[in-house]
Amino acid sequence: MFRTFLCAVAVAGLMMGAAEAAGVMIVRHEVANYAKWRPVFDADSANQLAAGLTNPRVYQAAGDPGDVTILFDMADLAKAQAFGASDALKAAMMKAGVTGKPEVSFLNPAP
Repeated sequence: MFRTFLCAVAVAGLMMGAAEAAGVMIVRHEVANYAKWRPVFDADSANQLAAGLTNPRVYQAAGDPGDVTILFDMADLAKAQAFGASDALKAAMMKAGVTGKPEVSFLNPAP
């Protein structure tokens, strides 16, 4: 089911202008409280930009506002991977109330 979601989100992202990016980074995780999580996510935009991640789109699972998925346009795979594994991101997620282990995927445009 999540793979189907990833494909649908990636196609939607490409239709919205992500075709100019090298690919997309998708992050899915559970949050204890979306209202607490969102300001922390928004405040991290400088770190996202430094990692070459732009145009963030945030989605919530239908019927479960604590199931959050973020789709970023990705300019550089190595920088995005480093950001995804960074201690700074882990600290921000902890502060924001992320529960469990996030699922992170990187997709490149297909020829």
